[in-house]
Amino acid sequence: MKFTSDDFKRLQWAIAFLVAMLALASAAAWTANVYLKAADKAAREATAARRDIQSKLLRAREEEKELRAMIGGFQALRDKGYVGPERRLDWIETLNRIKVARKIFGMEYDLAPQRPIDAAVMPGGASAGGFELMASQMRLRLQLLHEGELIAFLAELRESVPALIQIRSCGIERIAAGTSDRARNAQLRANCTLEWITLKEGK
Repeated sequence: MKFTSDDFKRLQWAIAFLVAMLALASAAAWTANVYLKAADKAAREATAARRDIQSKLLRAREEEKELRAMIGGFQALRDKGYVGPERRLDWIETLNRIKVARKIFGMEYDLAPQRPIDAAVMPGGASAGGFELMASQMRLRLQLLHEGELIAFLAELRESVPALIQIRSCGIERIAAGTSDRARNAQLRANCTLEWITLKEGK
């Protein structure tokens, strides 16, 4: 079959229409591809943003838990009397009460003036947010029947006073026979250095 010029004239509009449709289809495919890439990018960005928000929300919840724990811990310290001025009279009364209750043979002590806590006691130093860690050093001398009395005395003291007690050192020596202390049935002499620690509110 041969195409004549008349046949070509009759088909030229159909061919032009076909070319136009192919071009339009190509343009539509390119546009669809552009929109698909844009949608994919938007979806990735939305996913990343959602993960970021979830991460921030999780961190916020963790920080809230930590803050609540810190507030609870601080309130517990305040309730125990660790925060505020030293309550030395309470300390001394507690010392004497435990001495009598536990029938300690002898007790002497020297309590130094309060000072900001030093690095030897607390490596981080005295600063604690809006508060300052303060310490008062006590030299405590006890006459005892046996070592268990010292352990029990210090344990009850730490549980009973409105301060955090840190034991810096404690030495025990046997009392020589024939001395006046030994005549009172005391067998041991203990020399301890204690730090009475409290929190002072900043100005």
